[in-house]
Amino acid sequence: MTSPAISGKYEIISETNSPIIEHTADEVLLNEKYSILSDEFDGINLERGKCGVFDIEDLVDLLQRENSKNIFVASVPKEINYVQYICVVSSRSKRHIKALAEFVRKVYKKKCYQSDQIPRIEGKDSDDWMALDLGNIALHIFSDKIREVYDLETLWAVGPEYDKQMNEKSDVVNIFENYSSYLKDLKPLA
Repeated sequence: MTSPAISGKYEIISETNSPIIEHTADEVLLNEKYSILSDEFDGINLERGKCGVFDIEDLVDLLQRENSKNIFVASVPKEINYVQYICVVSSRSKRHIKALAEFVRKVYKKKCYQSDQIPRIEGKDSDDWMALDLGNIALHIFSDKIREVYDLETLWAVGPEYDKQMNEKSDVVNIFENYSSYLKDLKPLA
């Protein structure tokens, strides 16, 4: 006797409702009636973007679908002449960093033209950071701990003048600045 909880959730196979299979060939045909429920690209826009292989909206959708955390996007000023957007995300684990980078690259390959250069995954040996240059988007995938250390959001959102680490003076910097001011008045002999 099957419990009501199991029989309500699963189909119970018995002598009366199971199919009779005489030959293996019949079994193959029987299995084909069940379609594949999904593939890894279900729900992903695989058409090339307007501004590059990825439009930023498509990349953000993909990153959300793959359970990345704290997605940050900033547009890069045109005069920097680097990319259109910087995208920074956090992952859930070391394995998730690698899986995210590899899946973004895999989707890129599906979306790109033959003439587009396939991006390399930078930081492959790192446990805390990987990056991809997607042409119009620079994607950085961090662990939570290392993301805090580098704080790219502050750098790209408000500029280097507000970045704590950038503005901290070290003893070495002070020595070189003092040494440079001392040397500026010297003139060559001869």
